[in-house]
Amino acid sequence: MRTTVNFFSEGFFGYSDKQDFFFGSIWHILPIVLMIIVIILIYKYRKKIKNFKYERSVRFILAFVMLMVEMSFFWRLLYVGNQGEADTMLTYLPFQLCQWGLIVCVFTITSKNKKLFSINYYITLLFASIALIYPLVIKNAGPRYYRYYQFWLEHILPIISVFYLMFVHDMRPEKKGILYTFVVTVPLTIVALIANSNIKGARYLYLTLDIKILPENMILRALILFILVLCVFYLMYLPFDKKNKQIKTEQKEEV
Repeated sequence: MRTTVNFFSEGFFGYSDKQDFFFGSIWHILPIVLMIIVIILIYKYRKKIKNFKYERSVRFILAFVMLMVEMSFFWRLLYVGNQGEADTMLTYLPFQLCQWGLIVCVFTITSKNKKLFSINYYITLLFASIALIYPLVIKNAGPRYYRYYQFWLEHILPIISVFYLMFVHDMRPEKKGILYTFVVTVPLTIVALIANSNIKGARYLYLTLDIKILPENMILRALILFILVLCVFYLMYLPFDKKNKQIKTEQKEEV
């Protein structure tokens, strides 16, 4: 007897019952290449984009798309439920840094707030880039499934937004932005630790992953990762250190 496939829960909006996405495949490399091409085009045409009559509308549309991409995961999860992955509403609450980066990005690209940009720069470029290199959560959702496209848009669009603001609006991260980011991530980490300990199957901030070089104790693991992340944040700031000092010197001379 022929079985009917439910398009929403078993078809395009569902999951594969086996590994459907492979690291290093064309479907892994292609989205990253397309992202790099878009960033290069933004840099090349940055002046034309800045002077575009509807440039503000472009930013608001981008913010709206990012918000819908993030919300669509939860809408889909409510309908499809737990099929082929460990994700449920309880194990996918908005406690991930990539999610927070996207939310901050929505406000950043619409307001062009410098403090928000610094937070967005450090969180998005680091954690979203890690997710692109090692997209662990979509092993059961290749290009035949909506989750595949949602994942890439969720991580690529914030990265593009950061470069958009840097190239088109000359925004730069500040050193004290590392402190702002620290203030945001510490409470989030504490909540993630509590959630991982009390919700079955939770893997917030990926602190429950089997990484043998790190201690099994989640608190010690979080402290070690925090130190490493802060070091990386500082390295991310170094390319802008000299430029920021030069700008401040020029501003003082003008005064």
